[in-house]
Amino acid sequence: METLTIVGCQFGDEGKGKIIDFLSNDFDLSIRFNGGENAGHTVVADHQIIKYHLVPAGFLRARTSVIANGVVINLKTLVEELKFLSVMRNKFDLKISNLAHVVTDLHVKRDRFQEELRGSRNIGTTLKGIGPAYESKFGRYGIRMMDLEDPYLLTEKMDFLAKMYHLEYDHSEIDQLLKRYADVNEYVTDTVGYLQNELNDGKSALFETAQGTFIDVEFGTYPFVTSSHTVSAGVTVGTGLSPRYFSKFLGVAKAYTTRVGEGYFPTELTGEQAESLRKLGNEFGSTTGRPRRVGFLDLPMLRMAVKLNSLDYIALTKTDVLGKCKDIRIATSYEKDGNEINTYDPNLKVDKVNYVQFEPWSENKKNLEKFIQFIEDDLKVPVTLLGNGEKREEMEVRGEMQLV
Repeated sequence: METLTIVGCQFGDEGKGKIIDFLSNDFDLSIRFNGGENAGHTVVADHQIIKYHLVPAGFLRARTSVIANGVVINLKTLVEELKFLSVMRNKFDLKISNLAHVVTDLHVKRDRFQEELRGSRNIGTTLKGIGPAYESKFGRYGIRMMDLEDPYLLTEKMDFLAKMYHLEYDHSEIDQLLKRYADVNEYVTDTVGYLQNELNDGKSALFETAQGTFIDVEFGTYPFVTSSHTVSAGVTVGTGLSPRYFSKFLGVAKAYTTRVGEGYFPTELTGEQAESLRKLGNEFGSTTGRPRRVGFLDLPMLRMAVKLNSLDYIALTKTDVLGKCKDIRIATSYEKDGNEINTYDPNLKVDKVNYVQFEPWSENKKNLEKFIQFIEDDLKVPVTLLGNGEKREEMEVRGEMQLV
């Protein structure tokens, strides 16, 4: 039984999709365990840009793809995504958890209402209804995939949801939900039992998170976070598998840092320098298209990501982009009230960030090796994969990963 869990080390958008796609060819199963359509994974394969929103990013190469119980599903998005993906792989094996919760139009309306209510203190959500879907899940009035087997139960639950939100809804939405469910119900199953059986039989599995460590609902820059657990610990409840099934963990980090939405960002750049890096790296959200905030690589942040996720390996992306910049830095520590701080605390705003400068490597690859070596020496974790471009074939393997 070989398993690898992939997480983001920063605020999301680290380039996990290309890493998952690259590695998935060596795994039987590709599993997504959290988040909703608010998180996208972009993959460039066979000269085509593929933007995943709910389906695991290993869909094209792994034997079986699984949308696990920790994911919240907008059925309209899922149906459209499968229609698009089936053109590239007309024969595929997909499993969707019957325990996964459903995102409805009521959740989207609730999301917009909450953001408007916050006014200038809005969180900057994607307005996809993801937060409210998790809200109803933990409030114990959510709608699960299995509920769509019973139109009467679905109507009862939708009516109650509308009452909870003090919203009216068009009952034609129930017909739409049932129609869309009919398009995917052949894939809906007990994924918990399925995964347990497959892994007990020795199958290999690649688990993927959506978003990044520091927008985890528990450990991120609260309240500017997502509504699910993005750290490696989330893979257990997000799949129904006990910890014994998980052996190795890989963290994906950009060679610089980006963030969509509001929230604390110590190394953030502004002005022309930020705009230049944003354009150079095409830093716009896969799902929302929103411009990402950009900044230098934050080593204290990566130190905390290593601890929170028990990382065995690191994949570093966008090194080709950063190597073209004249000003290349890594944040090594912070200062607060005259004291040096070496580990990122999402709840603490610092006075100063300390940096180490590096030379560009677009014309001298030795400078890139110095950059990587500096990271490895500090984190005591090897950088085993390097992203030197968008395409699958532009991934560079720097070391072997032992998965058992």
